[in-house]
Amino acid sequence: MQLPSRLSTSTLGDLLGALYRERTTGLLELCELRTPSGSTVPGRQHRIQLFSGLVTAVETPLRVPRLGEILAQEGSAPEPSIQRLAALVAAHRGRRTGEVLVAAGLIPESAVERALRIQLRARLEALFAIEEATICFHTARPLAASLRQTGPLSPSDFLHGRPRARDRYRRAARGGASSGASSSSAPPRGGPSSAPRAARVDEPRRRALEVLGLREGATEAEIRRSFRRLAAVLHPDRGASQPAERAHRTARFAELSAAYHLLVA
Repeated sequence: MQLPSRLSTSTLGDLLGALYRERTTGLLELCELRTPSGSTVPGRQHRIQLFSGLVTAVETPLRVPRLGEILAQEGSAPEPSIQRLAALVAAHRGRRTGEVLVAAGLIPESAVERALRIQLRARLEALFAIEEATICFHTARPLAASLRQTGPLSPSDFLHGRPRARDRYRRAARGGASSGASSSSAPPRGGPSSAPRAARVDEPRRRALEVLGLREGATEAEIRRSFRRLAAVLHPDRGASQPAERAHRTARFAELSAAYHLLVA
């Protein structure tokens, strides 16, 4: 698989889509370049960690809500807890904020996990505003800690509804058609050009069903049952004593989770 060298020739949605289809594990790096609009900061770097094509961590200097802010917005942390949080974090530098909160008994672990996922989506969302950057990809092992804390984002979090390069060409084509001759109209709907697209749309669903051991036409109840059954067997916290075995279970469980969320989203 080949990726473009510049973001302006593609979109972040296209990049993540290509990596997701190939179920790639590694690190996607964006280094901002100067633009005529001045919207970028040349040299500023952003990193997206992927595991089997799913986003598991994002590192960016762009401003996103802090964990305490998210907890307050979600109603998970009353004001006294937020005030204690600031003091606790200052006293435990080097430890993750979520760990400090849970250990102190201020916030339930489930609320912290939910806030971390919201923060991860916010970090990724901020990257979609970057206009121009160089693109580098490094094949590497995933950040296991990020998988344990927040889990991978589902494809709907980073693919559905995102800008794509093809959208630019369609807008340009519509503009040319409206100003040019009507004889260059698009092929009728349902013609030969629509068949390959339909096949591409169905392919992710077919692969997701295969991961869950199901066939086309499976009901939502069957999908949920199959996921629960396989998750009970493949969860990395169940019977994985050796690092290699745990890594294998983590990979399989991430793939299983991604397939489930794709089918029920």
